[in-house]
Amino acid sequence: MVGVLVLIVAVSLSFSMPKLVSPEWLKENLGDPDLVILEFSDSQSYLVEGHIPGARLTEKEDWRIMDEKTGALVKKPIREYELMLSRWGISNDSKVVIYYKGNNVNEILGAVYAYWIFHLLGHEKVGILDGGWVAWTKKGFPVAHEDPHVKPGNFKARYNPEKEIDWRYLKENIGKKPILDGRPITHYFGIKKFPAAKKYGHVPCSVVLPWEWFVKRDEETGKLYIEFPDYVDEFLRNQGIGKEDEVLLFCFGGTGSAFLYMIMDIHGYKGMRVYDASKREWEVLNLPLNRYVWETFKDCRRP
Repeated sequence: MVGVLVLIVAVSLSFSMPKLVSPEWLKENLGDPDLVILEFSDSQSYLVEGHIPGARLTEKEDWRIMDEKTGALVKKPIREYELMLSRWGISNDSKVVIYYKGNNVNEILGAVYAYWIFHLLGHEKVGILDGGWVAWTKKGFPVAHEDPHVKPGNFKARYNPEKEIDWRYLKENIGKKPILDGRPITHYFGIKKFPAAKKYGHVPCSVVLPWEWFVKRDEETGKLYIEFPDYVDEFLRNQGIGKEDEVLLFCFGGTGSAFLYMIMDIHGYKGMRVYDASKREWEVLNLPLNRYVWETFKDCRRP
C-alpha cells in the first residue's frame, strides 16, 4: 500500500506545472514529451540569437484581432485559438512554458496576454519563465538555432467566462468591486494619455497599479525582464483585497490588464477578471472617467 501511495505521489509531481518557472526547472524538463515552449520575439531574434531548444516562435500580433467598432485589439474567436495552439503541438494534457526575449515591451506584453488567454480557454498548466531569456542565457543553458520538429496537437478549449468581463459588468460594479488600473500613473491621473486615446482619466473608484513597475532592464544585456516584487500582497491588502476576492482589471487595451492578472495569479489570488477592450472601448462608449483625483477602493466603496 505504501508503495502504491509513493507511486501516486511521484506521478502527480511529474505532472505538476509551476506558474513561475525557474530556468533550472525548465532545463530539467526539456525532454518531457508533454512540454511545449513558446517564445515571444521575432524571426530574426529567434534564428540569429537562438532560442530555448524546442521553442515555437510567436508574436503578440498572433493573439489578437481588431474590433472594427472601437478600434480595440481584443482576443480572437475561440476556434482560432484551438487551431493555432494545436498547430504548435499543444493538446489539453500539454504543459506550456511561455518566455520573452526582452528586446522590447511588446514581447513581454504578448507573453502575459497569452498567459491570460490560456486561463480563459480553461488551460492552467501554463507558466512564465522567471527572468525570461536573460535568466536562461545567464545560466549558460543550451541554445538552439534550428526550427523544432512539431507534431500537431489537438487542443480543445474549455472557455471560462469567470476570467473576463465586458463594459456593462464594469459599469454596474463601480464602487461595488475593486477595480485595478494597470496604466501609467500619469495616464490614470489624467495629465497624459496614449496617442491613440481619445480622452483622459480613469474609471471612477479604480486604483492604479502600473504594470510598468514590474518591468526592468538588465544592465549587462540591455534586455527587459519581469521582476516580481514583494510589495504586491501588502499593496492589495491595503486596498482591502483578499486572495479570494473578485477584482476587475482595466488598462488601455487589454495587455496591461492581462499583466496584472498574471502578477496576481502568481501571488495566489483567485478572482481576477480582465476587461479586454478596456479604455479603448470605454471612452468610445462615452462612459464615466474621473480626472485629477487619486482614489482608493476603500474610500469610495458603496454599501
